[in-house]
Amino acid sequence: MKSPTVPAGTDTPAATGGALPRRIARGTWRRLHRNRRHLPPLATSVVLAGYGQALTHAPHGLVGALAVDAALPAAVLVARTWRKKGPYTRTAAKFLHRHRVLPTPPNRPMRRAELVRTSVAAAAAGTLLTAMPLTGTGPFQAPMTGLWWLALTPAAAIPWWWRRRIRASAEPLGAEQRVAVWEAKVGSTRGALPGSKLLEPVDTGDGAWEALIELDGGRQTTASAIAATTLIASAYDLPISSIAVDGVPGGAASRAKLLVYDKNPLKNVPVFPGPEALDVKTGIARLGLHIDGGPAQYQMWRPGWGAVHTHISGATGSGKSALLRSLFSIERHSGLVTSWGGDPQEGKSFGFWQDYLSYFAPGVDECMAMLIAADTELTRRSKASALTVWYDEDGDLMYGDTDWSPTPEEPLIAVTIDEWQDVWGNYPEALDYAVRIAILGRKVGIKLRLVTHLPTLDSLGTPKLRQPLTAGNNIAFRTTERSAGYVINLPADPNDIPSTWPDEPGVPTSGMGYLKGVEERAAMFRGWAPEKAGVATRWAKRGTPAVVSAEAAEHIGPAYTQWRDRLDARRRGELPPVPGVTDEPATTAATPAGKAKPQKKGSTAGTVAPAKASFGKPPAGPGFDQLLTATTTGSTPARGDKKKAVLAFLETEGQATTGIIAAQLTMPLSTVSSTLKRAAEKGEVVDLGHGAWAHPAALAAA
Repeated sequence: MKSPTVPAGTDTPAATGGALPRRIARGTWRRLHRNRRHLPPLATSVVLAGYGQALTHAPHGLVGALAVDAALPAAVLVARTWRKKGPYTRTAAKFLHRHRVLPTPPNRPMRRAELVRTSVAAAAAGTLLTAMPLTGTGPFQAPMTGLWWLALTPAAAIPWWWRRRIRASAEPLGAEQRVAVWEAKVGSTRGALPGSKLLEPVDTGDGAWEALIELDGGRQTTASAIAATTLIASAYDLPISSIAVDGVPGGAASRAKLLVYDKNPLKNVPVFPGPEALDVKTGIARLGLHIDGGPAQYQMWRPGWGAVHTHISGATGSGKSALLRSLFSIERHSGLVTSWGGDPQEGKSFGFWQDYLSYFAPGVDECMAMLIAADTELTRRSKASALTVWYDEDGDLMYGDTDWSPTPEEPLIAVTIDEWQDVWGNYPEALDYAVRIAILGRKVGIKLRLVTHLPTLDSLGTPKLRQPLTAGNNIAFRTTERSAGYVINLPADPNDIPSTWPDEPGVPTSGMGYLKGVEERAAMFRGWAPEKAGVATRWAKRGTPAVVSAEAAEHIGPAYTQWRDRLDARRRGELPPVPGVTDEPATTAATPAGKAKPQKKGSTAGTVAPAKASFGKPPAGPGFDQLLTATTTGSTPARGDKKKAVLAFLETEGQATTGIIAAQLTMPLSTVSSTLKRAAEKGEVVDLGHGAWAHPAALAAA
């Protein structure tokens, strides 16, 4: 017999019986979580009441009550100590706190009244718990019920709730009050901008307002006002994320514009709009929004001028990887840019994009090979540009093209290297390649995009990169420590950017930072909100990315043409050699002068072995003269050969001073000194003191 048909839309007992308890449980959990700050007094009262009930029926309940009497004062002391604890100072504690293993110290000492209330409540609770086993009366029996639930619990909970009540927001300052605050705290003789004035403060809606800053001409400039952003925020008792200082239209150096927000408009930014964020006519892409609602503009290239380099900095979780994924999406769909990406973390930073880049380099060895490949293409493009033929307006034949703009045939090569400090830390010669690309790559369409943790010169590795990078795009996200020596002048320390929103703890401010580039302004911005991974992959899978020509690929060599084969081998658990970096010496025997294979820091590969010869006798095999010739010829640096030349010279002479070696090899004194110090750490030379060095073989023979 068939079972009766249930009409559509009718809830069955099984369905309602399972769904209703789940809905009730979810609703209860949401309410408890929403009011979690108000629950500790009730939770403590319930736990102690249950413990008191157990003590009432226990054979030795008095012992348990006395144990609690001793623990309660200790708990009050621990709470007081924790409340007054300041920021962590030890390196290990800072590391654990940065990775959310340790909680954030409150740094809010208990006031005397709060300490007295807490101590009295603990003493009263201990007294009642001791009375329960003595009288045999539990917390749910008269008269203990009234004392516990109607006296002690409300007396402890009501002050707690009152201090954590939702307070009405303060009335916004009026125009006169805003001017008065400026005159008293900013424009006064002891203020951040002495002699300056605040003019025409105007409300712009939603608690926001703006005003004109009139500076003390001849003593202050717009840059002075931008540098005082943090102090202005302090004067108005607002977080740094709610203040913006910028230049005025027309660029008057004696004026600035002040923007103040009650609620930061960057808290809710739109999701990445897609590849249309790039204007191919100007080479400018929109990466997000500025705090004033204007687009955050990023220059890929300047028509006729060439590539624009980039420096991106920020702590872990600040939004660097999300920004890079947005850039990769824009570049893939432009048809004019080919994306090369190097990730020392083996692909962790780029995620699924590692399969959709035109060239992906996992690990520091592959990143070094990518730099060499970019330098090789730079040389090829430079020679090709010099032979370009064109006709002027008079019809005369001309050689050499000085302008550059991307085309599908010769696209912009955007070389992105994340964790840049790891690359040059392992391969010091990477700095020389990066400097060369940063200086010469602009004119042939090779763009360098370096990503570090701090916006400082130390993180870049060399001051020679400062000028090429400051002339381009500079993006500084939140950092976890203060540091001096910024690459660019920022309106505030990126360390002042909060990790979470002040009015909503736990919600991160990822993607918020400072962008300086197209508009010559270092105003706060926030990148596009990242899409879900399942949706974001569509930008990677679609589009027709630009690629270098077959001629260029063949000229660059296997480092570029075989990168996918090496990536597949890595995924199989193999460790394939990287052409020009970690492959066997036989494969690079024909390497031209000046193109020596780079040596990883700490590696002994490629160094000159000590010869078994007496003191002062030239060693067998190639001597320092041949190595010197290889070092001083060619257009690209070869730090590995410099080390070989220094060691060969010292092996030939037995011992010499730093100055003599530098003079004979025509090398900078600092280069020879640092090379010898590193060699001494590895036991390749012996430090005799006072700038004198000896070869171990020469000392052994002596």
